[in-house]
Amino acid sequence: MNAPNFLAGIMIIIVGGLLYFAGPQLIMIPSTQVQVIPLLRDSSFVVGDVWSVSVKLEKGIRVNGTLAVSSALTGEPSEVPMLVADEDNYAKWTAHSSPSTFVFEKEISNGEAFTFSVADAGTYHIILDNTSSPVKKRVTLNADLQKEFVVSLPDARVQFVAYGVIAFGLLVTAVGVIRRTQIPWA
Repeated sequence: MNAPNFLAGIMIIIVGGLLYFAGPQLIMIPSTQVQVIPLLRDSSFVVGDVWSVSVKLEKGIRVNGTLAVSSALTGEPSEVPMLVADEDNYAKWTAHSSPSTFVFEKEISNGEAFTFSVADAGTYHIILDNTSSPVKKRVTLNADLQKEFVVSLPDARVQFVAYGVIAFGLLVTAVGVIRRTQIPWA
C-alpha cells in the first residue's frame, strides 16, 4: 500500500463529501417565481349600463382572467367593452370630463381572455361599459393576480461536481491501495 496516495485519496473524498453537502447551501442562484392569487372567482352578474369593481393592486402585478358574456334575453354569446382605470382616470371617466387614459381597454367577446399589468400601486377599477348596447348582458368574470418575486435557491449543480471529486478521490485511494511502495534497500 502506498500511504501518500491512499491518504491523498481519502482527503479528496472528504473534500468531495463537504462539497456535496455544503456546496448547494453556499452557492445560491436567484430564481423568479410566480404566485397566483384569486381575485374574482366565478363572479356572475347582469350588466345593464355599467358595472364596476374596485381592487387594490400592487406595483408591477399582472391580472389575468376570462370573461363569459351572453345576452341576458336570448343567452347567445355576446361582447362587452372592458376598461381598467386608476383612481384619477376613473373619476374623470365617471364625470365625463377630459379623455381618460385607461390601463386596459378592449371589447371582450364571450370566452375571451384578458391580461393587463399596472405600473403603480393603488386602487384600480375594472369597468364593463354596456351603455352602447340596448341589450343587457349576463357576465361571468374570473380573474387572478400573478405576483412575481425573486427567491434564492440552492444550486444543485454543485453536487454533480462533488460526484466527480468523490470519484477522483476513490480512484486515487484505489491506486494507493493497489500500488506497492518500493523498498529502496531490497
